[in-house]
Amino acid sequence: MSVLFGRFFQLVGMVILPIGLLMGLVRDEIQLEVRMLFIGGAFFVVGWLMARKSS
Repeated sequence: MSVLFGRFFQLVGMVILPIGLLMGLVRDEIQLEVRMLFIGGAFFVVGWLMARKSS
């Protein structure tokens, strides 16, 4: 079950990253872009660790 949550967290991270990139490019808000990068990366790493631990 935690593998499923881990993969879901990875998916959420992979969706947040390009949204943050587009917001930074279109609105020219670098701080928002970096914050979204950190949040998306954190989701992805947590999901990767959850999926890896259960295997």
